[in-house]
Amino acid sequence: MRLIEATILKIIKSKAGKEKFIVYYLRSNWFDICGANIAKHSKPTRIDRGILFVNTDSSAWSHNLLMMKAQLMGKIKNSLGEIGSLKGQDISIKDIMFFNGLITKNISTEESKEETKLVFKPLTEEEQKEIYNKTAKLTNPEIRAAFDRILNDDKKRKKAVLDVWNRQCKKCGVPIIGEYYYCPACERERKDALWAKAAEIINSAPWLSHEECLNYVNCDKMLFSEIKANIKNKAYQKIAQEECTAEDKVFVTLLELGIVPEKLTDELIEETVERLRRNIYVSSSRSRLRNKE
Repeated sequence: MRLIEATILKIIKSKAGKEKFIVYYLRSNWFDICGANIAKHSKPTRIDRGILFVNTDSSAWSHNLLMMKAQLMGKIKNSLGEIGSLKGQDISIKDIMFFNGLITKNISTEESKEETKLVFKPLTEEEQKEIYNKTAKLTNPEIRAAFDRILNDDKKRKKAVLDVWNRQCKKCGVPIIGEYYYCPACERERKDALWAKAAEIINSAPWLSHEECLNYVNCDKMLFSEIKANIKNKAYQKIAQEECTAEDKVFVTLLELGIVPEKLTDELIEETVERLRRNIYVSSSRSRLRNKE
């Protein structure tokens, strides 16, 4: 078992934090997990709702890895088993999704890696005083002593992590692990704000591509695709109804075709809406058949 990684995984309390560390662990060991050839053309990027997203440098590699998904899943679970079981931690990798794009960092290496060691240093007088001020209000000496030990251990762990990765959250300042700039809580808050801003832009100009959207908000392609898919689903639900408005039809056509409003015609709008309605009907029928089976 990799003791350092297992210890860090236990220290991290939040689910989002554990997921980020697991992604960091998989990136660091991707060469050992899947081999030099695959590692050269892919890398894990994030875990969301139990799905591991893996970036590849071409659609061909996305297809190849999709065919090897079961084998790759087994290797990933075996590797994660080396840092302890994830059962009971509300974390699991249920599926893998592959998407192609630029691989910005080649993480494969044949050089042997030394395990990172956390060194727990004594607290400074100022840090001890800070903890004392927090526990001084407790009147029960046993409770105060227990609380003091917890705060001391927590402070030492945070210092040890910061010494190794030398990175703090750009917003709240807590130590963070891996190649990130925000802690899980601040990253979620930042992503929610980014989502809202990007969604507002897409709703006001549904024909915009990702490259055009970057002129208004710094949104990566993965997030842009997620937001657009979410907006499309809502738009599809509206046009599935016979009482949908002309505005709904225009919006879904611009969103679906990605063309500027000047290129719209009555025929193009009606043709697009009818095609989408047929697709929605077929998809719903198949879903009902599967449920009956």
